[in-house]
Amino acid sequence: YQRLDLTAQLLNQAKQALDLAQTRYDLGLSSIVELSQAQLNKTSAEIASASAKYEYDLQRAVLNYQVGALK
Repeated sequence: YQRLDLTAQLLNQAKQALDLAQTRYDLGLSSIVELSQAQLNKTSAEIASASAKYEYDLQRAVLNYQVGALK
């Protein structure tokens, strides 16, 4: 469960960083490389978040099965 919270925070930070990088790029204050890196970081954070959600759901299903809640 803690991993879900952590990955959600990381995703939020990556979105904010991408917004900042986009603004800096639009104003001519940074390169396309910085913007691309921010986009990559956001995508990586989205993948980590989805992976954490999947792992959480899987472990919950395993636990429910073990205690007899799933048949």
